[in-house]
Amino acid sequence: MKVKDIIATALRFVGREEISRKLLSPNAAEGENDEETETSPFTAEETEVIETLLYCFNSVEDELARSYIPLTTEEVMSSENGIYAFADFKLRPVKIVSVISDGKSVKYSLTTKSLVCDKAEITVIYGYAPLKKGLDDESEFSSLISSERLVAAGTASEYCLIDGEAKLAETWESVYRGEIDNVQRTRLSGMRLPPRRWV
Repeated sequence: MKVKDIIATALRFVGREEISRKLLSPNAAEGENDEETETSPFTAEETEVIETLLYCFNSVEDELARSYIPLTTEEVMSSENGIYAFADFKLRPVKIVSVISDGKSVKYSLTTKSLVCDKAEITVIYGYAPLKKGLDDESEFSSLISSERLVAAGTASEYCLIDGEAKLAETWESVYRGEIDNVQRTRLSGMRLPPRRWV
């Protein structure tokens, strides 16, 4: 799901349907970042609203990944000295889940800037924070059930706080928290626990 679709939904949530329609119109792509040119369909105020919502979206995606719905990936890496700098990871690691070499888990240590392991080639499974996105990028949470409503509600809540609309921010925060609970329940129900056996 494109970030633009989530921003358009958040715009509707905060009562800015006219900007939402413009954002999704075919000619919006021609000048969405060129507020100074005559080809831009947006006024300076509308551009500011979209940029603020994009900032809020990125904050919400980061919060979801760090606190509620972890994003994990695995990456094969090699190093002659056994030092794997976090700057060399494809994504921004926030938690190392495990390190594997030759099909077995291996011991490792962490410094502020790197993972240290006495193996020349490893597979690292880690949780990561999403990179900042633009309007035409895909959301990290596209595969989740109700992802558009989830992320758009969080984005709308953040925007309302910035805009000084405390009551509306509370309303959308409540929807956001409810959507997080739904996703977490769905994920838990997908996990099967073995039946309890009495001895």
